[in-house]
Amino acid sequence: MNNKTLYVFALALAGLALPLSNMLGFSGENKPIPVVSGSSERFAKVSEIFQNKCVDCHSPGMTRMPIYASFPIAKQLMAKDIENASDRLVLSQQLYSGENTFTPLMLARLESVLKNNSMPPALYLSMHWTDKLSADEQKLILDWISEERAKLPLSADSANDLKGEPVQPLPLKVDLDAEKVAVGQKLFHEKLLSGDNTLSCSSCHDLNKGGTDQTKVATGIKGQQGPINSPTVYNAMYNIAQFWDGRAKDLQEQAAGPVASPAEMGANWDDVVEKLKQVSDYQIAFDKLYAEQGLTKTTVTDAIATFEKSLVTPNSRFDQYLRGNNTILTADEKAGYALFKENCTSCHFGAALGGLSFEKMGVENDYFKLRGGQLSEVDNGRFNVTKQEKDRHFFKVPVLRNVELTHPYFHDGSVAKLEDAVRIMAKVQRDKDFTNDEVNKVVAFLKTLTGNHE
Repeated sequence: MNNKTLYVFALALAGLALPLSNMLGFSGENKPIPVVSGSSERFAKVSEIFQNKCVDCHSPGMTRMPIYASFPIAKQLMAKDIENASDRLVLSQQLYSGENTFTPLMLARLESVLKNNSMPPALYLSMHWTDKLSADEQKLILDWISEERAKLPLSADSANDLKGEPVQPLPLKVDLDAEKVAVGQKLFHEKLLSGDNTLSCSSCHDLNKGGTDQTKVATGIKGQQGPINSPTVYNAMYNIAQFWDGRAKDLQEQAAGPVASPAEMGANWDDVVEKLKQVSDYQIAFDKLYAEQGLTKTTVTDAIATFEKSLVTPNSRFDQYLRGNNTILTADEKAGYALFKENCTSCHFGAALGGLSFEKMGVENDYFKLRGGQLSEVDNGRFNVTKQEKDRHFFKVPVLRNVELTHPYFHDGSVAKLEDAVRIMAKVQRDKDFTNDEVNKVVAFLKTLTGNHE
């Protein structure tokens, strides 16, 4: 018996339940799931890898179970592995077969763990030696991820050699009802939406200040100071949900909230509707655009949301780079993008570079301890909506378009400079101490994301 086998027996006897079943071929078996007709040859190979090496933790209910799965300690460890893995990525039979496609979020998370060599975890591999991914398998999966990204509608505008990038260019034009946009724009700046006729949506989302108010927290009716920083309204249509905690499912629902909030615009929607009806231009417009409903809370918020969907900021220098202008970025900006891809695109991906997931603030290090001071209710983040402990300190990932204009940063508005925000995020999310040179290069890249809006 060699030393490795003795080591396994010793650990098993110690109650750690290591993979004797893997070594001896006694693991449970899963029936292979064939890919659907028309799937690429590369995906067929990737699916086989996933089914062989990822199914244990990422496919609850489809899991092959080794002979030690019911042993004390091993049972609890495996249950914890499955719980943690399922929170990040669930691989269903429909995904294995290709019947359903992988979302951009799934692709981003897969790419991140592969490039960081953090999946499968070292502790898991100590019990499942045969599940380690080879270099060839990692490359195959990464090539497939690029293949999948190239199929995304927004990748159509990217240069051929950049279609597989984690970021896509914003569209140059968004197809919307121009008349609704015009009415929504007027309402966005309309102070009649507030209780004392002093505030409008643009008070906190100034289109000349990156779609924010560039203050630590929002200021509501009668000078009340809000508890949280105002996120940008630019490119908000790409968010998975609205507000830092995601409590509004879309822009229309978001538009309704601040108006009726006593601490924000301090109005009553019935009163707002009656005030707007006294303005003949609004009455005429809503009779035309919403003939069946007329001017109501629902139609007012729909018009505002339609305008906000128009607030896309295309044609940044980085968009021009993605479309094929390889000389428009400096060497430092390109180096900054490389650092960004290495460290940030598991969360900041897609056309808006964020907004598509909820992530913990402080994955590797405690952000709130670093910040100092007491915690407030808004620091709970997504927990305030779901009431699930696993969502505490989770926030919707902010979009990074025009980020040089959307200071101060984070949900608490606690950081004034972009350089400091980059340095803090590297530390609390990735446990990295960026050098000044690295910070400056990432910031240089981020400043290429400032786009146009007319």
